[in-house]
Amino acid sequence: MNYIYKVYSHFMRPTRTMNNTSSSTDSKNDSAPASDNGSAAYWTEHMVARSAFNTAEDSLAHFHWRNAQYPGYIDLMPVSNQDEKIVLDYGCGPGNDVVGLANYSNTSKIIAIDVSRTALSVAQQRLALHNKTAEFIHIDENTNAIPLPDESIDYIHTSGVLHHCKNLDAVLMEFHRILKHDGTISVMVYNSQSLWLHLYTAWICQLDQGKYQDLSVKEAFRRTTDGEECPISHCYTPSEFISLVNKHGFEGSFKGASISIDEMRWLGRRFDAIADRRLPAEHRNFLSALTFDEHGIPRYEGVVAGINACYSFKKSSL
Repeated sequence: MNYIYKVYSHFMRPTRTMNNTSSSTDSKNDSAPASDNGSAAYWTEHMVARSAFNTAEDSLAHFHWRNAQYPGYIDLMPVSNQDEKIVLDYGCGPGNDVVGLANYSNTSKIIAIDVSRTALSVAQQRLALHNKTAEFIHIDENTNAIPLPDESIDYIHTSGVLHHCKNLDAVLMEFHRILKHDGTISVMVYNSQSLWLHLYTAWICQLDQGKYQDLSVKEAFRRTTDGEECPISHCYTPSEFISLVNKHGFEGSFKGASISIDEMRWLGRRFDAIADRRLPAEHRNFLSALTFDEHGIPRYEGVVAGINACYSFKKSSL
């Protein structure tokens, strides 16, 4: 059997994304942008048939190819070492990390959640190629209520998702409720200390291309990540994000960031950006302060200056 999908975005994200906006169905009004109908409609519309998987080998090859688009990502957000655990992939989309978890961890159970029924169907079909199983759950994007018992999950994996949530507090409250006392959470969200924000958004898009000039840099950033109509797309500094999560009874740490190959391509334009007197000092100072490791990866204050910021959280001991 031939299962086909494509995940749309301005660039290929490591996982599909989800958020919590106004609609609770996958249908959309053809006369309005999908973003006007809520996140389920948006992500469903932006999953168009393009890439085919004929075999499990094809599927795994795609898994590795996608991760290679973000050097260092899989080391920060591994899908291995979750043996004998009950694992939740929150915002599973069409199943890239579900496939990874099923193949590289000997879990006792995988649960995959998303706001898009279409994404869940695609993920389930893809996983069937591997002769693996998981429980697939659709949630309502307005409430984000997770239909699982208290303290039932050992590990929550959520990559490229929480920065799209309208009500992040509600999501984190549910995470705290379902996570076991000794459980852990791995999170990837967009990093504001990145070339994506300071070079691509602030200079290439807003100044060199003249786009989004009436918007703040953070609002322009939203237009550049997952499609111009993406309803919500936030970015955070590590201290900002850790503070947001920890107030819900967690304690966390910043593991590091990975960079996209797109950011590496744009890197050669940083001197043009620095020389442009129109560029605000915040962005010029960031670009001027970059250093490079032995692999040529740019760093800011010692941290990879890429869009994917990765974190680990557990329940607070207090």
